[in-house]
Amino acid sequence: MSFNTGLSGIRAANTDLSVTGNNIANAGTIGFKSSRAEFGDVYTSSLLGGGSNTAGSGVTTLTLRQAFGQGNLKFTQNAMDLSVNGAGFFVLNGNDGQLFSRAGAFGLDKDGNIVNSTGASLQGFAADADGNVGGILTKLKVDVSTQAPRQTTGVNAAYNVDANSKVLKTTGSSFVSDGSAIGVVKNSIKVATTQTYTLTPALPSTAGTLTTPLNFTTNPTAFRLTLTPPAPALATTVDITLNNGTATKLQEVADLINSANYTAATPANFVAVVNGANIEFREGSKGVPSTIAVGVIPPAVAMATPANALSAGLGGMALTTTGQPAVTNGYAAQNLVIQSPSGALVNFTSAAGASASEIASKLNDLAGISATATTHAKILKEDTATVATEFDNTNGNLILNGVRLTALTMSGLATQINSLTSTTLPGITATVNAAGDLEIESKVGSDLNFSFSDKDASGAAVAAGTVTVIGADGITPSVLTGTGVTPNGLTNAIVVGGDLKIVMESGYAVKSSSPVVGNLFAPLTSNSFTPVLINAFDPNDPKSYNHATSSTVYDSLGNAHVMRSYFVKEKYDANDATTVPNHWKMYVQIDGQNVGDPNPSLPSPDNTLPTMASYDIYYSADGTLNTALTDSMLISNWTPLGADGKPVGALAPLNVLQGGTTPVAEPPSSSNFVIDLTGSSQFGSAFSVENLDQNGYTTGRLAGLDVDSKGILFARFTNGEAQTLGQVALANFNNMEGLKPVGNSMWAQTFETGEAIIGAPGSSSLGNITSGALEESNVDLSEELVNLIIAQRNYQANAKTIETANATTQTIINLR
Repeated sequence: MSFNTGLSGIRAANTDLSVTGNNIANAGTIGFKSSRAEFGDVYTSSLLGGGSNTAGSGVTTLTLRQAFGQGNLKFTQNAMDLSVNGAGFFVLNGNDGQLFSRAGAFGLDKDGNIVNSTGASLQGFAADADGNVGGILTKLKVDVSTQAPRQTTGVNAAYNVDANSKVLKTTGSSFVSDGSAIGVVKNSIKVATTQTYTLTPALPSTAGTLTTPLNFTTNPTAFRLTLTPPAPALATTVDITLNNGTATKLQEVADLINSANYTAATPANFVAVVNGANIEFREGSKGVPSTIAVGVIPPAVAMATPANALSAGLGGMALTTTGQPAVTNGYAAQNLVIQSPSGALVNFTSAAGASASEIASKLNDLAGISATATTHAKILKEDTATVATEFDNTNGNLILNGVRLTALTMSGLATQINSLTSTTLPGITATVNAAGDLEIESKVGSDLNFSFSDKDASGAAVAAGTVTVIGADGITPSVLTGTGVTPNGLTNAIVVGGDLKIVMESGYAVKSSSPVVGNLFAPLTSNSFTPVLINAFDPNDPKSYNHATSSTVYDSLGNAHVMRSYFVKEKYDANDATTVPNHWKMYVQIDGQNVGDPNPSLPSPDNTLPTMASYDIYYSADGTLNTALTDSMLISNWTPLGADGKPVGALAPLNVLQGGTTPVAEPPSSSNFVIDLTGSSQFGSAFSVENLDQNGYTTGRLAGLDVDSKGILFARFTNGEAQTLGQVALANFNNMEGLKPVGNSMWAQTFETGEAIIGAPGSSSLGNITSGALEESNVDLSEELVNLIIAQRNYQANAKTIETANATTQTIINLR
């Protein structure tokens, strides 16, 4: 018996050594739980039981009990390293079925499954596409392939608009220039001529040299010259005295006369010039039909000494040519008296012959007044209304506003004019209409002046061509066939003037117009003025909206686009039943293009074009959004365009007339999306974006994973999107000590454990998850080393028992 007792002790000590050695060996194993050997004494007994003085029969191993106490946490900064802080085990599924572990070193396999180092899959609760976590246990998986783009179908935004914002829009009035001269073709000469008078009789001369020199020193000459321009200008009188020097040439005589005029106290507006064998007096201002009279200087009876030949010549003046003005638009001076809201009166007078652009510029200088001008003219391909003529610019010498046009065809002229619209022909454009006529427009309202040059580019004489021009009135065409008077009685230049549109802000009015019947404006009556919205919304004019913001939306191909939202406060008048307090308009554009549904009431093709998308927003008296009155906001006419302005091939819109409606179907079949302003407010504070979210995104790849304390698995992608993939599951048991170790820091369920209690981290008795940390072994190495010494001593002592029993037995054997 002593041998068996000692042998059982050696076995127990060996087991103790094995358990302690295993603990020491796994002191660095992640998730390892230390064990201890528990022993019991052995007593021999019979059927009826043993006596009270029965000696023991040794020791036996009762169990190897594992300690499931918490190990220290080792932080790794790796998001997929997980640890359980508290009770619970990770649930794994491997080749051996369902297993449980505290070792949380996880990674991804080639298919995106979350696995441990043995390839066992981590179990958890998967999430749907909207991030809602279910309750069915399954493998947790991360899609590591390219994330397909998602089209925006909904934008959730909450804004605060400033309740103290001013209403920017007002109602003014407009009127147009509709007088008799507007858009009428005017014919005349290209360049104004000068009034010319010739000295008679002419002074005898040959090639400009006087036959008899004139000696003014001995034979002085004096005369009075009176120049009388057309009324209401006043006449000018100047006394010319020539009493010094000798003249041998006509030019010297002219120079002496001009010198005497220039040095006079009040010079007259004329000049003496030599024209062949004559001296001429020419009016200084072109196009003015003045008269020149020559007489004696009172009280003298004779003008000069009779011996001076010039005296006889000054006896008479002959009208050679009459000054003619150059062609103008024919607009007469017009006076408007404009009254401001304060009652102050402002007089405005346009200059005679001023272009519409010049008049508009002067009007724009007035407070509360804005004016625009345009000019239209048409060159006919063929005119049969007045005389059979066809367009002819064979020599390329047609002049438009001083610019030579060399094209020989209508389409060529259009191309040439359009190429100069930003340089020498500012604001002037041209198109060829269906009839083949050339329609010319000055967007700035400058006069359109047509003529032909009589010289080519080299300066050689060239024949003129033929054009027939019609003004904006479309009534009387004018034919231009050269540099002189045409057979049709027309002269060598044509001018067409522009028209004006004048807008007056609220409170401004025209009190009178002079003349009442002018050629710029017809008589102005109450019917002449049209109400017009002042400062109407214009996305390009920040002064026309109160607030603006932008956000990104995505088409079906994942292309990003910028949606801009503009907010305009609407007018409220307690006396106007059509207005409502706390009313705003929101306008929406995407990439600067209109996305509103077409207006079927417009003429073709405008009835197919997108309009400005606008929505009415109403707020309650407490500043919250009035959802009952606020419009439903469906963007239903957006065609996604690329940077080149062309469609990118993404899903096309489905406007309301075609069946577009809310809610937008999923998956989407059009580019439509809904804007939801729930949570928006109107408070007395600055405009702010309180919330902004949309459900679209572009293509992306996995950029990182995060796991929170509740085990929620959260994926981040390169497109800026984030998605909840699922939730890690934890399991617990009524009897953890009944778990069966299967190696690799994993355990299997047994009958003794009871059913596994599986749930979400942090629920029931389950602990929380710490991401970026691993649970170390709970082995206390110091304690294990002490246990090792104790087990060694036990082994040695039991061996001594056997040795002693052997010696005693040998003594008995040696008895004789």
